[in-house]
Amino acid sequence: MNKLLFTMTLALMSSSVMAAFNGPSAPAVSNVEQAKSAADDSFVVLTGRIVQSLGGELYLFKDASGEIEVEIDHENWMGQEVSPQDTVTIRGEVDSEWTTTQIDVDMIQKI
Repeated sequence: MNKLLFTMTLALMSSSVMAAFNGPSAPAVSNVEQAKSAADDSFVVLTGRIVQSLGGELYLFKDASGEIEVEIDHENWMGQEVSPQDTVTIRGEVDSEWTTTQIDVDMIQKI
């Protein structure tokens, strides 16, 4: 009896761990102009160019709608060499603070 109860409990726990939301989600912010006015932690997918290093992990990203600072952790480069002439897609979140808005980049892909 105890084995049966234990097995049933384990089965219920494992199925709830695998559960996830399956439905509509908010669309990703897709350009710099939208990102500058988006809510903090909004998901972004931007395509453009990294035009300048601002020191440390900060860079200036530019697309057709404007420029914004992006923070790219060293490990997120994943060995890619990127120049200002290269087009990239970045995925991340808006990081809004009192006076600045930046993009905290989770993934960068050279295209």
